[in-house]
Amino acid sequence: MSYVSNPCTRCGKERILLKKWTEEIQGYGDNKMKVTRSLNVCPDPECKKIVDAELKVKKNKRTQLKDEREKKLLEAKKRKIEIKE
Repeated sequence: MSYVSNPCTRCGKERILLKKWTEEIQGYGDNKMKVTRSLNVCPDPECKKIVDAELKVKKNKRTQLKDEREKKLLEAKKRKIEIKE
């Protein structure tokens, strides 16, 4: 088995395995696939807090942009319906 490096994006320390689990997900049609997932974290607790905070900000921004995009699509559909009437 070969070793794959997994450094922290902030401090560069090698991340450690926190949790590993297997899920069964729905594929195409009736196919189900087993997927093994793992959660790796930085061993430095202070760095982990900073990285988690940065990821939370990025996630909130993505969610906000998605909501704005959906709102614009709904407004465009309403205008299209009003034009046809």
